[in-house]
Amino acid sequence: MYRMQVAMQERKKIFIILFFVLIAIDQISKYIIRTQGGFYICNKGVAFGIQLYWIAVTLIIIGFFFFLFLKKQDTRNKNQIKFKSQLSITKNKIWNLKNWLLKTGFTLIISGAISNIIDRIYFGCVIDFIDLRIWPVFNLADIYITIGAIILIFFYVFKSPFGRNHRSQK
Repeated sequence: MYRMQVAMQERKKIFIILFFVLIAIDQISKYIIRTQGGFYICNKGVAFGIQLYWIAVTLIIIGFFFFLFLKKQDTRNKNQIKFKSQLSITKNKIWNLKNWLLKTGFTLIISGAISNIIDRIYFGCVIDFIDLRIWPVFNLADIYITIGAIILIFFYVFKSPFGRNHRSQK
């Protein structure tokens, strides 16, 4: 039991470190672009220059409560796995991979959002500097959010570690 708690604490540390490293990379990249005379824009909109502030705030609040709900569900699922002796080691490994994906997705989204919030606090806008000319200008935090969303979509499309019919099998 003690080993499991230590392992869980170590996994938490990894995601906390990832959270701060991602924010640092985004903030450092924006600092370099601003101070070295690179191209950037000051985006006062929500995403890609869209002026939908209240929709973004609402989505963030809904996302927070959704995260709390998932955390509660995750705890229930872990307890179910712990007490079902018929589950194989392979099943547990797959389940843990799914949890890792979920945590990675949320870490990416939250890191990107916090980094952009830091910009809004200090500059009154978000510094965007990546211009592909076929898409609105964006930054690394936007990439984090997009990749995190893709991971979460992937996670929820394949909810069960063994496909959609896993729950109906006994």
